[in-house]
Amino acid sequence: MSYAMKGRVFRRVEPGDVLGVEEELYPGDGVYVDEEGFVRAGVLGEAALDLESKTVVIKRLKQPLAPRPGSNVVGFVVGVRHDIVLVELYGLVSLSPKVAWLGEFSGVFTGGIPIGQVSGEFIRDIQEYYRVGDMVLARVLNAISPYQLTTKPPQYGVIYALCSNCLTPLEPAGQRSMRCPRCGSVEARKVSILASSKLLQVNIRKLLAVKRW
Repeated sequence: MSYAMKGRVFRRVEPGDVLGVEEELYPGDGVYVDEEGFVRAGVLGEAALDLESKTVVIKRLKQPLAPRPGSNVVGFVVGVRHDIVLVELYGLVSLSPKVAWLGEFSGVFTGGIPIGQVSGEFIRDIQEYYRVGDMVLARVLNAISPYQLTTKPPQYGVIYALCSNCLTPLEPAGQRSMRCPRCGSVEARKVSILASSKLLQVNIRKLLAVKRW
């Protein structure tokens, strides 16, 4: 899709997109001519064609958010096995100097919390730490998907979960349990000390709306 403004035509492009031929256009920044004479985009960005000079340039777009080693990420538990917790990652959070929501990922990334990275204590039953549907805060350990995650430190763990009995959102009742304010049920979890953060709660509601919880 393109649009015009003050003698220029703008269009969102990806690397390799054909913009025209060298007989018709002059390549500028972020643009190259291939061996067949096609003018192509060299970077992700917005192509701007000057209608008067016939010069096309590309303004780079910021790289989309993606998990990186050391990143603090929020995701949903989609599977729990005897030795690993499977997580779909949805957003990036900064924890220092204060909690700040950095944004949602441009796509869905997957990760896993091996049983040795769930907690610093000995684990007999991984289901007493995480369950399918929980929203968790974790740290990324590697640079390749599926990402290896850890929730050992106290700031990581469950930040949102539903009661198994009545589906009411649970409230933190310590670092190893959550309580249902409606039916009083208490369930074991590995709870993040940031689970009560107002900023995280606001963005949790946004993610739940996207997931149509």
